[in-house]
Amino acid sequence: MLEIDAGEPTPQTCLRVAREAAELAVAAVDKATRAVARSSSASEARLEEVMFAAHREAAEAERCAARAGEYDSDPEMPDSAVRYCARGAVDHAVRAQAAAGVEATAAALRPALERTLTPQEHAERESARRRAEAQQEAEHRAATGMDADNRRLAAMNQHLAEGIVPALGWTAGHVRVLEAAETGRLYWRDEQARQAAEHGVWNGGRKVSRDRTRALRDARFLAVVDAADGVGVLVLTPAGRVALELARLHPAGLHETDAAAYEARFARVARRHKRMDDKKAAARRLPALETSTVRRYRRPVTLVEQEACAAAAAAEQWEGEGGYCPGVPTPAPAVEEGAARCPGSELRPGLPTPHPAPEAHAEDAPPVPVPVGPVLPAGMYFLPLPSTRYREWWAIQCGRCHGGARVDLPGEFADKDDAALAAHAHYDEAHRPADDWLTIEEITEADRWPLSAAQRTVLHWAEHAELAEFDDGFWALDCVPDRWDVHKKVSRGRVTGLWAAGLLDVHLESNGRRRLMKSPTGRRVARLLLRAERQGVAQAAPKDARLTPLPNRSGGYPLQSEGRYFKGERKPAVDRAPAEPAAVPADAEPTPPAAAAVRADQPLLRRLFAPRPAREQRPVDGLRTVIRRPQRVLTDEERERVRDTALLNFQGGLIMGITDPVPNPSPMPEEAGEWVREQVWPEHFQKIERKYPHGFRRWSMCERGTCWNCLNGRCDLCVHRQKGGPDVDRNKGWVTSHQGRTVAEFIPRPGGEPCVWWCRCACPKDGPAPARRTKKAKTAQAPALVTTPAPVPVPAARPVPAPDPDAAQALLW
Repeated sequence: MLEIDAGEPTPQTCLRVAREAAELAVAAVDKATRAVARSSSASEARLEEVMFAAHREAAEAERCAARAGEYDSDPEMPDSAVRYCARGAVDHAVRAQAAAGVEATAAALRPALERTLTPQEHAERESARRRAEAQQEAEHRAATGMDADNRRLAAMNQHLAEGIVPALGWTAGHVRVLEAAETGRLYWRDEQARQAAEHGVWNGGRKVSRDRTRALRDARFLAVVDAADGVGVLVLTPAGRVALELARLHPAGLHETDAAAYEARFARVARRHKRMDDKKAAARRLPALETSTVRRYRRPVTLVEQEACAAAAAAEQWEGEGGYCPGVPTPAPAVEEGAARCPGSELRPGLPTPHPAPEAHAEDAPPVPVPVGPVLPAGMYFLPLPSTRYREWWAIQCGRCHGGARVDLPGEFADKDDAALAAHAHYDEAHRPADDWLTIEEITEADRWPLSAAQRTVLHWAEHAELAEFDDGFWALDCVPDRWDVHKKVSRGRVTGLWAAGLLDVHLESNGRRRLMKSPTGRRVARLLLRAERQGVAQAAPKDARLTPLPNRSGGYPLQSEGRYFKGERKPAVDRAPAEPAAVPADAEPTPPAAAAVRADQPLLRRLFAPRPAREQRPVDGLRTVIRRPQRVLTDEERERVRDTALLNFQGGLIMGITDPVPNPSPMPEEAGEWVREQVWPEHFQKIERKYPHGFRRWSMCERGTCWNCLNGRCDLCVHRQKGGPDVDRNKGWVTSHQGRTVAEFIPRPGGEPCVWWCRCACPKDGPAPARRTKKAKTAQAPALVTTPAPVPVPAARPVPAPDPDAAQALLW
């Protein structure tokens, strides 16, 4: 073999690199093959193409490695041939890994094949690279007039403008008003905005749109500065200056006419629960610019402006030092921004070397911790999400939205800084107003609402719990966040007083129940009192405040317990008496109807979940006319299987109605379904499937059997009789990926037909309740007076009754 040059890799190194590259390529092919083996029918074709592409590259890598071994054993071949084969093997290995979708680790083998450069060659290459970078930077500066940092800042501002300007709802006329204010000659006098001809002469001038100027002033883009003779000079606020710069950067985001701008603002503020007048009033107002946007915008500085600032600073420094002083070095000219500073350029011959002055600091002062990464506002937290190999994902949690519980904010971010910006934007919009100091007007308004702690608690329940009215009064349902089903009764006078003062509104639901929620005034007052209490301005009053009722609510609250109703509220229909009384057998004990009124001494849960009276039951609709199939009679083997079920799973099966399910007809035989459940279903599906006697996930809503009350003989307490209708499922599911993320919605029935469970028992689900089964009373036997046993009578022959299908259900109990 020929001699190798200085710095070139040896043949042994090239041979080792070629073999390692071939091994990495084969490993990538193996991974692609395993992916094909685990693929579904939807992705099989794509994964096969990936596998074949990776296999081609891996075969080429192995061929190059084999050829490198042959060249290494041949003494007549030059060393460059082995090096050439090794480079080809590395290239094919990198392409194989890229085709298989794995990390390109083979690229790390390339430096071993490169020739080691001498110091002179390193210096030449570094000089050439710097000359190219300097030439490219000079071209960019000549084109834009800015250095690299300011060009990057200008690109960020352009991206910011593309997202902010369309949301402002402006036209070109709004921009012209702000440009007039930028000149300092825009003033307001006699309800008219004008642009003065000269600065300081507040008389006459060109008229400016009054409506646009007023809208910009109300949105805090303009501020009024009082001048002489009652003239208000309109100047730009920081938000107005930033908005003007963004509008100049992205003029395509402005609307052509005022009508188009109004329609765009109306589409953004329109909500279904708002009145039309409120929507129109909100659309007429211009949206304010968020504080986070004002902080994010930074104006780029050109090179001319940098030179002017540097010259002014040097002149001020020279003047402040008193001019020339003997023995003091003359200040060097300012170095051009972005140019490379030569080491030792500050030195002068014959002068001592300047050293930076030591910073004054305390010896015993503790080190100040430097925050690592973006900082979030108080009460905001980062939530790491499942990440990929190359990218991390983050979400934001807020601990101030719902009483201390962390709530996930919408959005997922691949950059932690972007997540921090979203957190600051949410804080500025939702929580910063609560932390800002109260003004004199707000303190005066807080003093006009001296609510007690109990009244503030009622307002809190109206927003974060369910405050509803029943026949026995007002109740706060599930009002304790850390415990389930904790209900508390609320004072009637306290609720009606808050309603009369306009702090609560009544929402009439379709089932006839009244629900009390905060009114817009109640939300504003509650937030104002919370801010006042935090800042120590006002505290809760010791007694309930006597609030002044509104004129339209001065008549008092129409209590439901007194039979009074709101205007337009639907009154329940009166129960009609039956035409003919039902005949009661003589040997049967009369039972009270299930629709009887619930006693007042019963607990709240009994009143909530008791059977509905006949007048409150759901009317006959399409769900009551479903086809009711017969019950399923369990065989002896199935009864033994039910008895062997664990108690907790047995109770769950009774509640879900899958103790005696009735399967729908299916084109798939039972053997095929058993194979799918054993071979295709994941292990966690099979684990819960084995716990129930007839399975768990295989049953849909319409295949459920009899409810637990009817199985126990209590048809008067049938579950669907208590609910007034069947259980309805929307019959929708979600398709998840292998990482557990939802990727699509699964709709088995595109027509939207619901899946209905109606108890399989033949008992009626509406009307009078069936009679409750009673046990036969045992008759007491009198003591015998004589010791002679009486002859035992021979019983007469009786016919054997036919087997009852319902008797099989009693064996479950």
